[in-house]
Amino acid sequence: MSFQQRHAKMVAKVESAEGLRDQGNLAVQLQNWQEAVDKYTESLQLCTDDDAGLRVTLYRNRSLARLKLDDFEGAELDATKAIEADGADSKALYRRALAREALEKIPGAFADAKEALRLSPKDKNVTAILQRLVQKNNDLVKKATSLDTKVNDMQKLAFDGDAKDLEQKKTAMNNLLVLARENESSAARVWNEGKIFPIIKNIYTDKKEDEEVAITAIRVLDELLKNHARALKFLAMHDKEEMKSVRFVCRIMCARPVEEFVDAAGLLVQRVFNAMVKMDRQKEMKPDPEIAESNKLWIIRVILELQEMLTDKGVGPKVRNTVIDLFTKNLMHMDGGIPRGWSWKFVDERGLLALLDVSCQIPQKCDYLVNSETRQHMAICLSRLYDDMVFDTKRTIFKERLDGFFNALMAQNDKPEAQIKIASLLTCLLQGPVDVGINMVTNDQVTAMMLHMAGSDDLLLQGVAAELIVMTVSKHERATAMLKVGVPILRKLYDSEDENVKVRALVGLCKCAAAGGDDISKQTMKEGASIKLAATCKKFLLDVDKYSVDVRRFACEGLSYLSLDADVKEWIVEDPLLLKAMLILAKNAGPLCVFTLGAIYVNLTNSYDKPEVDDKMKELAKFSKHHVPEAHPYDAEKYVVERVKALVDEGAISACVAIHKTESKAAMELLARALLAFAQQEKLRGRIISEGGTPLCLHLYKNATPEGQIKAAHCLAKLGAKSDPNICFPGQRSYEVVKPLVELLHPDIEGKPNYDALITLTNLASVSDSVRKRIIKERAVPKIEEYWFMTDHPHLRAAAAELLINLLFLEEFYNDTVRPGTDRLKLWVLYCGEEDDDYRLARASSGGFAILTEDEGACKRIMTEIKSWPECFKDMLMHEDPEIQRRCLIGIKNIMKSDKGLCAEITASEIFRILVAITKLGKNSSNRLGSVEEAKKALQVAEEFDLIKATDREMFERLNNLNTVPEE
Repeated sequence: MSFQQRHAKMVAKVESAEGLRDQGNLAVQLQNWQEAVDKYTESLQLCTDDDAGLRVTLYRNRSLARLKLDDFEGAELDATKAIEADGADSKALYRRALAREALEKIPGAFADAKEALRLSPKDKNVTAILQRLVQKNNDLVKKATSLDTKVNDMQKLAFDGDAKDLEQKKTAMNNLLVLARENESSAARVWNEGKIFPIIKNIYTDKKEDEEVAITAIRVLDELLKNHARALKFLAMHDKEEMKSVRFVCRIMCARPVEEFVDAAGLLVQRVFNAMVKMDRQKEMKPDPEIAESNKLWIIRVILELQEMLTDKGVGPKVRNTVIDLFTKNLMHMDGGIPRGWSWKFVDERGLLALLDVSCQIPQKCDYLVNSETRQHMAICLSRLYDDMVFDTKRTIFKERLDGFFNALMAQNDKPEAQIKIASLLTCLLQGPVDVGINMVTNDQVTAMMLHMAGSDDLLLQGVAAELIVMTVSKHERATAMLKVGVPILRKLYDSEDENVKVRALVGLCKCAAAGGDDISKQTMKEGASIKLAATCKKFLLDVDKYSVDVRRFACEGLSYLSLDADVKEWIVEDPLLLKAMLILAKNAGPLCVFTLGAIYVNLTNSYDKPEVDDKMKELAKFSKHHVPEAHPYDAEKYVVERVKALVDEGAISACVAIHKTESKAAMELLARALLAFAQQEKLRGRIISEGGTPLCLHLYKNATPEGQIKAAHCLAKLGAKSDPNICFPGQRSYEVVKPLVELLHPDIEGKPNYDALITLTNLASVSDSVRKRIIKERAVPKIEEYWFMTDHPHLRAAAAELLINLLFLEEFYNDTVRPGTDRLKLWVLYCGEEDDDYRLARASSGGFAILTEDEGACKRIMTEIKSWPECFKDMLMHEDPEIQRRCLIGIKNIMKSDKGLCAEITASEIFRILVAITKLGKNSSNRLGSVEEAKKALQVAEEFDLIKATDREMFERLNNLNTVPEE
């Protein structure tokens, strides 16, 4: 029974601590390291006090799995727990030594390795690590003295007033930042057991201190808190009362209003969350339920403090937005946040009510400060929170809390202040958990209030109402209904002298006009109306000096709805000034316009999902009088190609880079779709790379929706398919792109992304051994081989072979291929005779055959395991393609050279006569001169073994350098 079958059988068993352990052990054997961690974690949760021995085994095994995932802190912690229970556990000591070595805790690793060697003196692995650590420990002692001197010198300049001027102080602070980032030893010395923090505190609280110095000081602290142990110590070190200590840490964000400072201080709180539940998104470390349970009081205190900051009138809008983002990143277990249940408690208590209270605020009239970005942050947070209510009972509680809050506001809807709050809340919900918002907005009382506000003389009420009307037009049917009631109101509001009201009404009209989508048969307004509305949006966008960012952002939103119309698409790309105005808006508004610009780029490139309609089904639909979507002539491929070129030429890549920093996964999917559409054109790829497309795709791959991640990964594959990987993916990036490319090698993903990923991985595998090792580490080989085995997809098969041949240059992979017990070697030989249109598979296979036959063991295996080798070699030597023939001759020569017995077998077969015939090829076969030379070398090997002797005629030909066989 295979590992996979045993694994499936094990899953079917009733889960117990032992059963989960066994599943984890099978996952280890299959090298599914994350699954192993998950199973061991579940098993630990089921262990009782009587399972002490099992608990030690689980910690020791999970330590191994975490080592393989590069979670060195987690591996160290697990090994420590195993050692605490059994101090003579040499495996746990060895694994902790490995983890500590990776964390650069050399003295501790050295001590563990010595103890492990004492317990297991014959263990070669322990001996090897101890030899490494002896040298590292000696180097560390030497380095420590100079490192301490560096840190002390920098601290004197940065903190003790020894700097002669501000520039020298800035330089010293930046040097401290570099030291904190360098390695764990440097960071530990900068941290100095927490003594550095009071000095940093004095810098960022001193209002006279330079802003840049204060921001750098916080960034130094952030680097130090990447270590989870230091982050927990930092959380508890500020006051004897834990709640006050938590308050101090969370409210560092409030010390200075500068955006860069708030962002850096917000990262400190994120480090604290990471430490409290042992997670790290960048390292893809999932939260540990056991660690979270042990720190639950701290988690509660931090959540309560952040919740209080939401509705604190003394907190500024930037800090409030950062707090909302912290909830979005950390509260939702479905999105990789702290373990399940915390978001439910948050909703059960007053957390949801605090969020709803903030969602009611608008910058023009608020109980506590918000800005134009707050609503977007809040909509994303509410959407994720609602998605996290995975059970019907939890969603019911969510809706009950929301209904109670909403009804309390509706009870006061005769007051303008309450009307603004209601409209703002509904608008926020319609941007976030849409289904919840639609259910609340579709009632007569809300519609009456909305129309009353729109008809008011109060400009603020008009603007808020116009925005809500825009959001209610969510579908074609809804737009049709709104045309009867809302369009006259919107037209009246559009005539307003106030630009904020006017532009919001314009967005509503645009949305109604575009409600039919790209189906020209479902237009809701007269022909030409869309172009007129687009021209009005353009006026707002072009006048950068007259109109604010918010006004231009709303105008761009209106244009995004209209961009579904093919006439508008062509109209937009024909105007370079408009495209430049969109780029300026992206740089000014940033993530605020990510949805609008993302939608425009997706619509103009036709990169949205469209179901393919079969012609027969279309005829059947017409016959049965069902609606059939009609495509516009301007949506033909030739027009799309020109639009893509125009967008990239006018800065679309730079615009995407400027707007990508959002927490919205859906928005990031839009960017991924657009970038993939841009990358489809080979001539544009260089520009995409030069303008920052590669790091942007990596960011989108890590953070977008699953579909967006596939699109971003495919874009990376496109960028690297025909580019020098050293230019396209320089430095560390060549390692970062491996995982997304490997993820594309999945049977559920269509063939084109598979093929592009294989080609780009082939290019990457030519860079260095370290990149090849990364490809192996990401478990790419089994996936690659699946395509190598395919018989129905010749291009995928050939691409897989080309990738595998590059991996053969890695010694470990080469040795694994030639070792006895695998069939890979046979396939390299057998595939040399495969035929396809361009011989790609055979050419790659013949190259692999030539490389693999450099190993003597491989040569013996080929001759003993492949019984039909004479027929195979004959096909190789008589191949139509000269290059395949030459490579195969190299392989056969290598086999003959490896062993006299093998050479004798070949010489005694028909292969010998074919070799002789090849050496007689004359000038008419100039394209096979390489084959002639290799055939002569093969025969020379047989001569050296005294298996054959040259004839007199052959000796004459050699001496006179001529061929006596007549040319045909």
